[in-house]
Amino acid sequence: MGKTIKTRGIIQKEEQAVKIKFIVNPKSRKGNNSNLGKVLNEKFAGFPIDVEQTAYPRHALAIARQAVKDNFGTIVAVGGDGTINEVLNGIIGTKTALGIIPTGTANDLASYYHIPQDINLACDLIIGSNLQPTDVIRVNDWYYITAGGIGLSSEVANMANSIRSNSRIGQLIGRISGSKLYILAVFWALLSNKAGRNPMSIHLNDSWLRTDVLSLTVNNQSFLGRNFQMSPGAVNDDGMLDICLIENQTSFWLTLLVILKVLTGKHIYSSGVRTWRMKELIITAEKPMSFLGDGEIYRKASEFKIEILPGAVNIITARINTDAHEHGVSLTVAKTMDVTQNHGENHAVLTEKGIS
Repeated sequence: MGKTIKTRGIIQKEEQAVKIKFIVNPKSRKGNNSNLGKVLNEKFAGFPIDVEQTAYPRHALAIARQAVKDNFGTIVAVGGDGTINEVLNGIIGTKTALGIIPTGTANDLASYYHIPQDINLACDLIIGSNLQPTDVIRVNDWYYITAGGIGLSSEVANMANSIRSNSRIGQLIGRISGSKLYILAVFWALLSNKAGRNPMSIHLNDSWLRTDVLSLTVNNQSFLGRNFQMSPGAVNDDGMLDICLIENQTSFWLTLLVILKVLTGKHIYSSGVRTWRMKELIITAEKPMSFLGDGEIYRKASEFKIEILPGAVNIITARINTDAHEHGVSLTVAKTMDVTQNHGENHAVLTEKGIS
């Protein structure tokens, strides 16, 4: 029999302890926080944990896959939506739980679940280990959780990433502007006509729609890039895709007007905008295009097969009052802190291991 251990009032067999892996993206907006290691050491003293930093693109994906093989029961993404996306693709199809410490630019998934950007409070939620089954969107052989699509949204993400990575000034602009960087990128994309014409066919409801796309997004929550309300009312636990098509407009000014309405979600009432809710669709484009999901760019393709996978990943979230969640009410600090006092059946069991 294994050794019995007691940690914070929980008694379990040592072999039953759930190991926790932290995957840190030091290049995320706040991922190079010098206090991160100290906070993790203090908050997770006695936990069976391991911490590893990413060093190159898709490194988080590789680390997550290895962590699953090494029997880590929880993997925590310390970064933005892109880091979370890589971890998701590394654990999909397993029972491994996904935790989040948001240090990115938009932090869309963390915002949806009211996960605080304060590292201490985010750690408290992970300790509470409240698991929320969450729908996942599959596009060809790739997965994402929040929102994404092709056309303008993909071009805007490419432009924002280019601004952040091309120079020190760009990095400074990215850090200062935060999620508003995406608004700047939208205007730049429109002025430079980066979105262009995108003739394509969309298979939905057993029929084909032929159209010229400015933006086609397939969403699992209402907002994209923190500021753009692409699919008002969308939630990520209903087993449905929320689709928004914005067709190319006849002039720059009409295009700009529709995009400005996206900031409030009123674009859905505009001419040339269509919305649907369904479980799957197929997009066929005349030319290879990039697909955006969770802030990450999927490799170019001419056909995208998209479907919803209900409850495909368990995410560690706050315990949210149903009425408050439905009305979009943010958690208070007191409510967040209360999570650490309520050790439910999903609580991760602890053993002793430090952080170097």
